[in-house]
Amino acid sequence: MNDYHEYKQAYNAQRKTKQYPEKLLGFLKSLGIIAAAAFILIILFTSFIFTVDEREQVIITQFEEIVRVIVDEKSYETISAELKSNPRFANVKVEKGKGLYFKIPLIQQVKRFPNQLLTYDTNAENVFTLDKKTIMLDNFAQWYISNPVLFMINIGSVSQANQRIDEFIYSKMREEIGKIDARTLVADKDYVFEMLQNVESYLNSQMESMGIRIMDIRIKRTEYPDATKPSIYEQMRSERQAVATKYRADGQKQARTITAEAQKQATIIEAQAYEEAQKIRGEGDAEALRIYAEAYNTDPEFYRFWETLKTYSQVIDEDTTIIIDSESPFAQYLFGEGR
Repeated sequence: MNDYHEYKQAYNAQRKTKQYPEKLLGFLKSLGIIAAAAFILIILFTSFIFTVDEREQVIITQFEEIVRVIVDEKSYETISAELKSNPRFANVKVEKGKGLYFKIPLIQQVKRFPNQLLTYDTNAENVFTLDKKTIMLDNFAQWYISNPVLFMINIGSVSQANQRIDEFIYSKMREEIGKIDARTLVADKDYVFEMLQNVESYLNSQMESMGIRIMDIRIKRTEYPDATKPSIYEQMRSERQAVATKYRADGQKQARTITAEAQKQATIIEAQAYEEAQKIRGEGDAEALRIYAEAYNTDPEFYRFWETLKTYSQVIDEDTTIIIDSESPFAQYLFGEGR
């Protein structure tokens, strides 16, 4: 009997031991099914949604046809007007804003484009000036995608856009630089600024229909190739010396003109002063004669007496000895005669 109970206990213990792996296996199987279902749900959910970043503008295509475009608020009105005016894109829905959006999975695809200001540093190339000089030119351009729909259809990617910009820039640059000499390109900043404005306007007229807007074009570097630098610098020195010689000659000529004019004015002033002095002197002499005449007519005897005294003061001093006839009119006042 005891053997029977021991056998039964051993059998129950063995049965319980076999049930534990089966339960664990069943639990893990259920957990795997749940995880797989959750993963599938997540994939399905993410295939229904997408996000638009602050630095992006997005196009949604359906069977390679554009059906929606999501842009910034600042460019929404402009892009909407452009698309509505084009029969090809009249049915494209334009939305504005950032964040979470929905799409049809598998059927609709999302294509993203930057909405930031982009900088393209062009490759340095040689250009030829009007005076047959070779100059290495290095530029950069700043641009942005003004219409993502036109950009995607006509260009496709930023790298392709940079290539097109490069082609247009150097095509127009060669044309403009071919009209001027090397010295103007290197030294005349005002002319170069105006030239770059013309190039920028030309690029916008060519690329606006492609959804690209050029904001700025600048020349980073202009330099002569190493092989031609000595001759170019020598020519520049000669030109500067010629200009300096001309400036000196012009200065000397102007100095002579100024000196001659000053001398002429000095002579005129002296002549006018002499004429004025003579006039004043003549008027003074006339006035003196008038006064003398009035004095003489008033008392002729006193006038003769006064004039004689003046003569005495001029010719007689304490060391003077005069030998004169007492009857002389000159001596009449010396000897107490007369008045």
